[in-house]
Amino acid sequence: MDSALLLLGQSLSLSAKVLAFGMLAYVYLKYQRVPALYWSLSWLSASLSILSDMLGNLYLLSLAEAFWAAFLFYGVIELLKENCILAEEFKIVSIAPVIISIYTIFLGNFGYSSDWFVILGLPYAFSSLFIFFSGILLLYTRKTYNSNALYLGIILSIHGIHKLDYPLLRHTGWFSPIGFTLGAVLTVLSACLMVKFAFTEKFIKFEKPSVELHFKPGVMIITSQEYLRVKETLKDVPVLAFVRNLEVPETWKMFFITNTTEHDAISPTNLGKMAEMASSYFKEAHEKGFEGVVLIDCPEYLKTYNGFDALVKFLASLKDFAIFYGGVLILVMEKNAWEEKELRLLESSIV
Repeated sequence: MDSALLLLGQSLSLSAKVLAFGMLAYVYLKYQRVPALYWSLSWLSASLSILSDMLGNLYLLSLAEAFWAAFLFYGVIELLKENCILAEEFKIVSIAPVIISIYTIFLGNFGYSSDWFVILGLPYAFSSLFIFFSGILLLYTRKTYNSNALYLGIILSIHGIHKLDYPLLRHTGWFSPIGFTLGAVLTVLSACLMVKFAFTEKFIKFEKPSVELHFKPGVMIITSQEYLRVKETLKDVPVLAFVRNLEVPETWKMFFITNTTEHDAISPTNLGKMAEMASSYFKEAHEKGFEGVVLIDCPEYLKTYNGFDALVKFLASLKDFAIFYGGVLILVMEKNAWEEKELRLLESSIV
C-alpha cells in the first residue's frame, strides 16, 4: 500500500481516537458518568494501538487492542447495569482480552512460539470479538437511548467484524487498501457516534438544579391537590418519577408504570428495577451535591399488583436510600383509598 495513503489514514484514525478520548473524559469529569470514563480509556488504548503499529511493536499492539476492547466492553456492561438489563457480575468477563494478550505475549517472549498468528493474530481477533459483542449488547439499551444506541451498536458491531478480517486478509494485496479505508471510516464513525451518544440528555441524566431544595430527608406523603403545587415547585429539578399520570415537567426523568411494553415503561410488578433505579439516582444526586427527589404517584396501583406487604417493603427500602443519600421520597396518595389498618402500618413503616 502507498506509504502516503497509509500515513494519512493512520493520522485520521489517531485524530478521531484522541478527540473521542478527550470528549468522553470531559463527560466523565463534568457529569461523573462512569461508562464515559471507561469508553474514554478505550479510545486512549485505541490511540496507543496506532502508535504501536507505527513503531512495529507487536506486543504493545496486542496489549493496546486488548485494553481497547476490554474498556469498551466494561463501559457497555456498566451502562446495562444502570438500566437493570445485566448484572454487575458480568464485568469480570471484560478482562478476557487482556488475559489472552498477556498469555500470547508470554508464549512469544519466552520462545514457546514465534508465529505471528499466535503472538498478534489470535489476541487481535479475540479483542475484535469483544468489540463486536459490545455493539450487540449496546442494542439492548434502545428502549432508553433510542436511535443513538441503535446506530452506535450497529457501527461497533460492524467495526468488530471488520477487524476480524485483519489476521486473515492482511497479506491479500487487493484487499489491503479496501480494508484499510473501511477501517478508518468505521473508526471515525464509531468515535463520532459514541461522542454524540455521551452528550445526549438521557445519557448525561441530569445536572445540579439551579434551585435549592430544603426538604427533610426521608418520605413525604401528599395529596393529589398538593401534587399540583409540588409539580410547580419542582419544575426545574431532575426528579425521578414513577407515574401513571404522564403530565409532568420536562425536566423530570419519568417512567410510566404499566403492563404495556411502551417506551420508558416499567411493569408495576418490577419493584426490584424501580428500587435499583432509585438507589442509583439518589447516589448520583448526592455525588453531584443536591437533594435527590423520587416521586411515585400510584402507590395504590402498585399495591394492586404486588400486595400490601411487598409494597411496604419496597417503600421502606426507598426510604432508606433517601435518608442515606440525603434525598426525599414523595408519595402521592389519597388516604381515603386505603384501609385504616393499612394506612397506619404504612405510615409507621416509612414516615
